[in-house]
Amino acid sequence: MARNIRPDAPLGGHALLELLGWPDPECWWRHWQARGGLSLVRDHWAVPVDDAWIASLALPLLTRVEQAHAENAPTLLGVSALPGCGKTTLCSWIKHAADHLGWSVEHLSIDDFYWPADELERSMAGNPWGVPRALPGSHDLIGMERCLQTWLQGDCLEAPRFDKSLRGGRGDRCGSTISKPRVVLLEGWFLGAVVREHNDEAMQQQLTPSERQWRPKALRKLREYATIWSMLDELWHLRIENVDASARWKRQQLNTLLESTGVNFVENELSDFNRMVQVALPSRCLDCIPGATIIVDLTSERAVREVRFR
Repeated sequence: MARNIRPDAPLGGHALLELLGWPDPECWWRHWQARGGLSLVRDHWAVPVDDAWIASLALPLLTRVEQAHAENAPTLLGVSALPGCGKTTLCSWIKHAADHLGWSVEHLSIDDFYWPADELERSMAGNPWGVPRALPGSHDLIGMERCLQTWLQGDCLEAPRFDKSLRGGRGDRCGSTISKPRVVLLEGWFLGAVVREHNDEAMQQQLTPSERQWRPKALRKLREYATIWSMLDELWHLRIENVDASARWKRQQLNTLLESTGVNFVENELSDFNRMVQVALPSRCLDCIPGATIIVDLTSERAVREVRFR
C-alpha cells in the first residue's frame, strides 16, 4: 500500500476523530500528511508495523497528545493492554514522533516503578507461577505517586527506569531520567483495573489450590493502585477478543528482546507468565476497565476492529 493513501478507518474511527476535535476526517488526514503521515518517524517502530495500525490507532493517539500538549496544564494519559498487544511499542513511537514534532512528551511504564531487585524478590516470593515481577504488589506505589504528583504540581518528572534484561532476565532498576514534559504517557498491562464484585465460580474451579490461595492477595494489592489510577486524565484501553492472542504476541515480543539484547527466555517460564496473566486476576477486571474513556477492540491478528467510547 502506498504510504500516502489512508487505510480504511475501523468502525468508530470517524467518531473518534470527531471526539478529538476533527469532524472532517479528510482535513485530519491532510494535517498528518503535512507532518509525515504514515512515514512519520517510521524507523522508530521497534517491530514491523502495518499502515492500518498507524492510521487507526497511532495517529489518533498522537492527535490526542497534540491536543493535550496545546493545553496549559500537565496531562497524564494512560494506555492499558494485556502483554504483547503493542502498548509499549506504540507509546515509544508516540514519544519519538513527539520529539520529532518538537512536543514535550515523556513515556513511562508502571514497570519502571518495579521495586529494586531485593524488594522485588520479596514481593514476588511464593507466587505459584514463579514470575519475578508483573503482579500487583511488585511496584513501588509510594514512589510512583510521589513522582507523578511532583510533576503534576509543576516540578520536574524524575522517574526510575527498569531494565528487564538485567539479572538474567529477572530485571532490575537501571538509573533514572529527569524531564519536564507537558504530557506523560503511562502504560501497563493492568493499568486502570479495579476489583469488581461478580460470580467467578467457574474460573475458581479451574484454578489450582495455590492459585486460589494467591489470587486474594493479588486483588488486595490491586486495590492499592486506585490512587494512581485516579491521577489519570484519560485512559485508552486496547482490548483483545481472545486472551490466547496475548500469549502468542508475548512470544513475539520476547523474540524481539532476544534479537536486541541477547537475553533468551525459557519455554516453561513463558508458559508460567502467560498462565499468570490469564488467572492471577479475574478476567472481568481486565475486560472492562471502568475508567477507560477510549476502548480499542483488537482482532486476534492485532488489527483495530472497532473503537468505542465511555
